[in-house]
Amino acid sequence: MVRDAELGKRPATKRGMEQGLQEGMEQGIQQGIQQGIQQGIQQGIQQGIQQGVQQGVQQGEVAVLKRQLHKRFGEPPEEIELRLHKATLEQLEVWADRVLDAQTLDEVLGAP
Repeated sequence: MVRDAELGKRPATKRGMEQGLQEGMEQGIQQGIQQGIQQGIQQGIQQGIQQGVQQGVQQGEVAVLKRQLHKRFGEPPEEIELRLHKATLEQLEVWADRVLDAQTLDEVLGAP
């Protein structure tokens, strides 16, 4: 009789293990998804902050250079202002250095 009782328990134990395994896998998947979402959000925030800082620095460089050009050479033409807004940060820095010694607007900005 003991053997019959043991045989009856084995399938239930196996079903319990399978169910436990399935629930564990589902829980693991859910936790993995949640962690992935959190990491994605953090990376997005970090990239947004970096881009915002970069844009702020570039806008500041444009503003300073426009003031310098205006003070040194008068109101710059509209196409010059467009060039300033389209320029890279590196180019703006080069122009900001040149404005200190240049005699003309062309010496600062060079050829377009």
